Amino acid sequence: MRKGCRLAEILVFAALVFFVAAPALAAAPPKAIKIGITAPLTGPAAEAGVALKQGFILAMEEWNAKGGVMLKNFNQKIPVEVIIEDCQSKPEVGVGMAEKLFTRDKVDVLLGDSFHSSVTMAIMELAPKYGKPIMSVEPVSEEIAKKIASNPKRYWNFWKGDWGSTAYAGSVFSTYRFLEKQGAYQSKAKKIAFIVEDTDYGRSNAEKTKELFSGIGFQSVTMETVPLGHTDFYPQLGKIKSLGADVLMSVFTPLSSGVALAKQFHEVGLKAYHHAIYYPLRPEFVPQAGKSGDYLLWSPLLVDPVNVPMHKEFGERIQKRWNVVMNNDHASGYDGLNNMLDSIERAGSLDPKKVVEALSKLDRKGIMGRWAFEQSNHQIKQGEEFVPVPAAQIVDGKSKIVWPQSLAGAKFQLPPWLK
Repeated sequence: MRKGCRLAEILVFAALVFFVAAPALAAAPPKAIKIGITAPLTGPAAEAGVALKQGFILAMEEWNAKGGVMLKNFNQKIPVEVIIEDCQSKPEVGVGMAEKLFTRDKVDVLLGDSFHSSVTMAIMELAPKYGKPIMSVEPVSEEIAKKIASNPKRYWNFWKGDWGSTAYAGSVFSTYRFLEKQGAYQSKAKKIAFIVEDTDYGRSNAEKTKELFSGIGFQSVTMETVPLGHTDFYPQLGKIKSLGADVLMSVFTPLSSGVALAKQFHEVGLKAYHHAIYYPLRPEFVPQAGKSGDYLLWSPLLVDPVNVPMHKEFGERIQKRWNVVMNNDHASGYDGLNNMLDSIERAGSLDPKKVVEALSKLDRKGIMGRWAFEQSNHQIKQGEEFVPVPAAQIVDGKSKIVWPQSLAGAKFQLPPWLK
């Protein structure tokens, strides 16, 4: 009897020790805050993906140089670990990489996708499955925001870290209307044409722009879509010339496509007002396009190291760390990771609900502007008070903002072929 009682006492004591110690064991701080990221590191969009990666890593290194992110529930700073996987510009690959990051790497949050809208729309379907914070970085398709707005319960933990295609379209349209009002240029034919990459990014930006121009009586004569990395535009440009379009919008992420189009535009002799999206932001565009790039209008000029001291200083940090010239993608990756880490630190925890709540209240000044979210569709706010979409013009190899007027560093110069 005594032995049985003694054994029972030991078991009771052991159980008490276990239940007292269990919370302490559960409260052990993590070795690192794991941030999973998907980006196109190979393929036609690799230029952007690599620059994004460099921006992510610089942000991580700067946080870690200060000890990491403060988590109040552990009362200590935790270092940041970034794990970046190649989505190869393919939705199915992006989903596979995201699954791997959640299941094998056990990441705390995911930045996915950092570049492609199509990959993002596939990845966002993982939000209910894993219940962890997911934020895209550069994708703009408004279908992402529409999905969130239509089912906020399903996508409560997914946030869209960039504005939508309406913002790009607004930049093209508002620049034209501004110049028209100023008497700088007015279309006579009222015919607009589009040459865009066959992606959600290219199509959505063109469709939104088409809607705006149709509202002032423009006829859209053709919408030419080409594969990523396409470089032979003679057939498309010849068609546009024959249709009499005097306004052209082009959208490409690969630099090679933009350079080829700029050169062939002049070779074909197209007499059109041309507004480009994205590709002139690559610092290699002007050297490669040469004189063919002069007088081109383009959006968005979000980093301007020549005229903005903060951008110059950031460019110097990128140059020092990576020995490359800074571009928008560096700033976007840098700001994107900082937005997430800032939210985690304000949450003071890695609890998904607390991080998402802090993310929803994001309001911080980054390299590219002031970052804050719309609550209805989880999309970044756009405008001069937040992250603008300024239009610039290349003259003598230099890009300067010409719209909006409050940010302008130069006046629009009418291209010689339109005089």
